[in-house]
Amino acid sequence: MAARISAMGWRVSSARRRDELAGRFLSSNALIAVIDLREAVDDGLKAISDIAALVDDSGIAILAFADQAMHNHIAARCHDAGATHFLDISNPHADIGPAINFAYRYVENIRGGSEATQNFNSLLAQIEEKWAFSITGLQQNWVSDQLRENVKNVDFDTYPATGIYRILSPDERLRVRGAFGRLRTGAPQAAVSHLLNGNKVIHHLHVSGDYIHGRLERVAAEEASHSWTDRDLLSGLRNGSAARSWMRDRLERGENLGLMIIGLKNFGTINAAYGRPIGDEIMRRTGQRLIAETIDEPSDKCMVARMDGQNFVVAKTLDGDLGDMAGKLTSYAEQLLARNFGPISIEGRKIGLVARAGVAVGRDSSDETLLVRRATLALAETMVSDAVPVKISGSSEKNILLEQKLEGDLAHALERDEITIALQPQIKVDDGQLIGAEALARWNHPELGFLGAATLFSVAERAGLMKLLSSHIHAAAFATAARWPDSLSFLRLSVNVTAGDLAAPDFAQNIMDNIAASGFSAERATLEITESELIGNLSTAAQRLAVLREQGVRIAIDDFGTGYSSLAYLQNLPLDYLKIDSGLTSDISGSTKDQVVVKSIINMARSLDLAVIAEGIETEAQLESLAREGCEYFQGFLRSGPISQEEFEIFALRSN
Repeated sequence: MAARISAMGWRVSSARRRDELAGRFLSSNALIAVIDLREAVDDGLKAISDIAALVDDSGIAILAFADQAMHNHIAARCHDAGATHFLDISNPHADIGPAINFAYRYVENIRGGSEATQNFNSLLAQIEEKWAFSITGLQQNWVSDQLRENVKNVDFDTYPATGIYRILSPDERLRVRGAFGRLRTGAPQAAVSHLLNGNKVIHHLHVSGDYIHGRLERVAAEEASHSWTDRDLLSGLRNGSAARSWMRDRLERGENLGLMIIGLKNFGTINAAYGRPIGDEIMRRTGQRLIAETIDEPSDKCMVARMDGQNFVVAKTLDGDLGDMAGKLTSYAEQLLARNFGPISIEGRKIGLVARAGVAVGRDSSDETLLVRRATLALAETMVSDAVPVKISGSSEKNILLEQKLEGDLAHALERDEITIALQPQIKVDDGQLIGAEALARWNHPELGFLGAATLFSVAERAGLMKLLSSHIHAAAFATAARWPDSLSFLRLSVNVTAGDLAAPDFAQNIMDNIAASGFSAERATLEITESELIGNLSTAAQRLAVLREQGVRIAIDDFGTGYSSLAYLQNLPLDYLKIDSGLTSDISGSTKDQVVVKSIINMARSLDLAVIAEGIETEAQLESLAREGCEYFQGFLRSGPISQEEFEIFALRSN
């Protein structure tokens, strides 16, 4: 059966028995499981059940072959066991090829389409350990980079075809010769198991033209094969759920635990500049680097996982005084960053990584959720710092519980209209005329008073309420501006748009619906997109923003100059304004370097017919410098910070 399917062009991993089925299936990275029940119905049904328990909703097809005539109700039994597809092999019109093609179409649909599935397969192809050599001449050979990297004790340059064979035991060599013998007698493919540096592998062999090809399938350890949902497909590491389970087990045993959460600060801009496939490849290689770094650590004492998005987790059990543990863990985190987050070369591009780490130490009385939260908050602090790559958590359990309380309070805050809009004036540089305002969200908490946007959005992110909150803020902001008196009908309103907003297919319609419901004019609205945010597919973003510009809405890039992908934004997005980040304007009156940077941004904007708004202006000297460079607009505490709607109307009437 394996040979027949292989002849159709599929890459096949095969097994005669259910032994180690979970590990074999996970190791194969297969998207379709084909299970032949004709000569072993009970074992086949158990195999279906075993794989169905692994895959859950992960986009895997399970195709069962059975003889409906010999086994009554077998199709229903396969369905109940978890099969997604069934082929009655006794039917004279049964055709294995189309059945597998239909199963693969199902996989494509579950995984978001043929392109997404193709990208996934391409990613898997890059990480495979493969080789090939010509039957007519061993000098014509090829060994994959991944195989060279993972089996460094083999000299593939000297022995490209026989290097692995040379390090096998006599019994293993005998089995390999038997597999090659089957190929010589006409079999299109064969497989042989052996140990490779102490790890069990299945060596798949097949003939194609004049070449023999080999592919290594590493059999997952039993611990790693408990559940497909425990595994991050992209990096090969544990996922967040499995990581939390590992930490919880150690803390319940009474062990001290050190946790490092490592994040890529510039991952969003990498994705935007180079595309999602490059970002995925960086995630994969980073995961492999961390695996290699911790390979000598006992698996019961050290765990590596991909927590979520661009964040990785390294957890270790610790001994000694708490203060000593924290210091040692911080040093270890610094070593991990230095050794594993250097530049990565992909497709001829050398891409620099900017990594940060949050560190926390937990004892037997700790809760793994609180431990993760403490490390996450420490990571968030160092993400906004240019000088401190590693931050150890100073958050108390009391503060963490407060964060959790805020998450619970936020849903009620939206119901009770506790989210209010503050307005920061935007002013012309040359004559001081008020031209509009930026809408900023504030949370009027009944116990804690006013909380700023940074706290509000971080709480919403953790509570999974970002989409709801963002829509609420947009509606409230436009409604606020619609209530301005007729004497202020010339003023513009700027609202901030998150990456999540822009990623929604109905983004443009949602914005226009909020504007229409408020009665505000679309021609007076500006959307601000933060440059350092992830904007996934720039071409899709450009299309959605272009729809809004056709309705009169203007587009601004906020915090311009904070990411190295700036030119990618300018080249791909339909823009009207650039907002210079306050970090660049804060020292413009004194720093020659900042003056040069700001001047270059203003000149570039002028050449692209874009207006420039400077943020964070606090002194007359800064304003004079901006005027000399030709900046059109500014906002900052020099004229006004964020103020209430009532205060803004008074400010506006006085200003004009």
